[in-house]
Amino acid sequence: MRAAVLTGGRFVAREHPEPVPGPGQVLLATEACGICGSDLSAVAHTADFLKASRDSGTTSFLFDPDRPLVMGHEFSGRVLGYGPGASGPPPGTGVVALPWALDGAGVVRTVGYSNAHPGGFGERMVVQAAALLPVPDSLDLALASLTEPLAVGFGNVARSAAGPGTPAVVLGCGPVGLGALAALLERGAEPVVASDPSALRRAAAARLGAHAVVDPSTGEDPVARCVALAGPRPHPMVVVNCVGLTGVLNALLHAVPRGTEILQIGGVMTEDVIRPVVGIYKDVTLRMCLTYPPSEFGATLDRLVDGRIDPAALVTGEAGFGGLEAAFASLRRPEEHIKVLIRPGREGVEIITTPDAS
Repeated sequence: MRAAVLTGGRFVAREHPEPVPGPGQVLLATEACGICGSDLSAVAHTADFLKASRDSGTTSFLFDPDRPLVMGHEFSGRVLGYGPGASGPPPGTGVVALPWALDGAGVVRTVGYSNAHPGGFGERMVVQAAALLPVPDSLDLALASLTEPLAVGFGNVARSAAGPGTPAVVLGCGPVGLGALAALLERGAEPVVASDPSALRRAAAARLGAHAVVDPSTGEDPVARCVALAGPRPHPMVVVNCVGLTGVLNALLHAVPRGTEILQIGGVMTEDVIRPVVGIYKDVTLRMCLTYPPSEFGATLDRLVDGRIDPAALVTGEAGFGGLEAAFASLRRPEEHIKVLIRPGREGVEIITTPDAS
């Protein structure tokens, strides 16, 4: 099959071995696949990414950087066939899936972060059949690929104490942060302040309904803005940090009001320094976020299907396998794009800009 293969730190469009579904697995034809912030980190900070997996005892993100790797875990596709003992929607059905598969030893591997389980930057992939969710024809199948990143935001907010009247701040308005913003608004949190240095992403946050947007590069403090808008409130603040930069968490510990709950979603790949006693004196709750209730994946697909979130408003570009290198470079400049989808059938090396929905 054709794929964008990461080798020697660069993506090369070339032939790659066909994946074969094992027991309980399904073979999918990729329709579209998004590029995640964790993908950017895994390529730019490969050694730190893998060391974090080893240090935490997390096997699901381990891969051999010296062997070819087909990344991509934010995907949608169509069912092609099933492995032994597997069943599910009939061939041709459009689906999304949580990106996991069991290897021969029964160990969970993340599709796209395993040399043996290629992801959505290839024409075909294998996942566990139990992970599939059919996508109704009313939703564009390519746009359904946003289910996974948005579910990270919705799912982790679901783990928080956010509810009606909760003041909230979202730092970083990529797709995960925008999912968290939508989740907070859905739960009745207010005021909700969104912060991002990218005007493009601030505009997306405003369209989703943020009560205020802040450009942190101007020196404005989004926490202070939220405090000012909220006035006296009985609810502790919730802060969702989707920024993977050193120093941000420590700055938050110093800035947030007493009793704040911080959800740390942004993955800082290197060592960071915080002053815990500041958070202790303030009774801050710090939740490091990876897993979330699996039901939120299906619930997020439902939100896309019924129009509560318009995924087209978040997709700002498309590229084929040959354009993956350019797409990665562009996403490191967040003023250029929110979400770039990789489409297997698209030719060329350029990123095709899609119009923003207003």
